[in-house]
Amino acid sequence: MPEKSLVTCDTGLGTTYERWALTRSLHTLQGEFALHTVLEGPGDGMTGICGLNSLPLGMRGAEVTLWLPEAASQAGVAHQVWETHAPNARVHIHTHALTFPFPYPDSAFDLVWNFNVMPYLAAPQEVLSEMARCSARFVLVFVPNRRNYGFPLRRLHHKVTGTPWEYGDTRLMQPRIWKQMFAQAGLRIQRIFHVDCPWWPDIINPAALLGDLLPPLKNRLRSASPEQRARWEAESLPYYNPRAYPDVHRQMQRLAFFEGLPFALQIPFAHHIGILGQKLP
Repeated sequence: MPEKSLVTCDTGLGTTYERWALTRSLHTLQGEFALHTVLEGPGDGMTGICGLNSLPLGMRGAEVTLWLPEAASQAGVAHQVWETHAPNARVHIHTHALTFPFPYPDSAFDLVWNFNVMPYLAAPQEVLSEMARCSARFVLVFVPNRRNYGFPLRRLHHKVTGTPWEYGDTRLMQPRIWKQMFAQAGLRIQRIFHVDCPWWPDIINPAALLGDLLPPLKNRLRSASPEQRARWEAESLPYYNPRAYPDVHRQMQRLAFFEGLPFALQIPFAHHIGILGQKLP
């Protein structure tokens, strides 16, 4: 799991909404299940600054261990952000390589989880089994939803441009296979749910996609790139400070109307699927 390029800010409405929606979902789980100790990893698949997904849990009292294999520079940025937004949080950031077994004890955490990591791994079942071993109670994985209405457009984009597919194993982007994998890891499915369900498609840069599919529009669409629409520096991330950014939170709430729909109606709009498993006795 080599280190990705260093990112020191969040850009775009998509990342803003994604972090806001994930934060809300984690708060719900923490309130429901009293999650006091958390291991996030291995790795972090969130677009933007790496290592912040568990920050909402840490801000509410959970002790967080964050594992970013072979990502020392990303870990340094993450540490600075945690110090800024959650100075009293108990967080331990590790960068040791991904090895089996994981370098953590049996049943050491209330929750072991990761976001948009599993489809990229060479051995997802082995990783899931190790996550289950390290957990005392719950394992949670978030993966992209291949039934999002933008997914075929993304596939078409790569076909038209001839660029390689870089978003992981699509077989892992639907719930059915996870039911089998969780059972094999000794986990009982507690719930399957969607998170990050805005109206727009799950496409990282819609302007680039439209420009490649419709070349005459390419120059006109450059101003619509994510970094032109929103940019949040590490010290001013709005998702973690509603009092300082009430307008942003009101905007996110207005965009969240699909989040409250029944599961089946969310399918075309959901960007990610959450699979929560409970460890069997």
